[in-house]
Amino acid sequence: MTKRNRKKEHYGSFLNINGEELKINSTEKLGVYPLIIEKFVVELDKMIARYKRVFVLRFDLHLRQYCDDNKQITTFIKAQVQRIKRKYKTKYVGYVWVREVERSKIQHYHCAFFIDGDKIRNSFALNQQIKAKWYKNGHRSVVPKPYYFLDKHNMKEAREEVIY
Repeated sequence: MTKRNRKKEHYGSFLNINGEELKINSTEKLGVYPLIIEKFVVELDKMIARYKRVFVLRFDLHLRQYCDDNKQITTFIKAQVQRIKRKYKTKYVGYVWVREVERSKIQHYHCAFFIDGDKIRNSFALNQQIKAKWYKNGHRSVVPKPYYFLDKHNMKEAREEVIY
């Protein structure tokens, strides 16, 4: 039996997901995997359907040394979801993470949490918690725009920005 590669790269500026044409951050040189983008959009849309306001926190996590599996990130994300639920008294927390494919010897992960926007409006405390809890594994790098706040006044534009 031949194993199929599910990771088909896409190099266009737009991607069609569920009949919707979405602008994405992709170039002719830096492609994306449509399946990953689709899962991200599905998770975001589930939270938008659940809450009238959605807080999105985006961050990167780097390991100290190469690891063959994703056990560290899986354990970390599950623990963070439980902490967020307790601290912000929310029932649902959406999340996505993807392991960066690159030539570096030590992998890193791109991550995002989706949280009820009525429970959290600022990323400072959550970022500090993530940084402190991940420290034993490696470091957290700051992304240019670490959080987004979607509500009824900016839902369409903010959703497009988050997806991009």
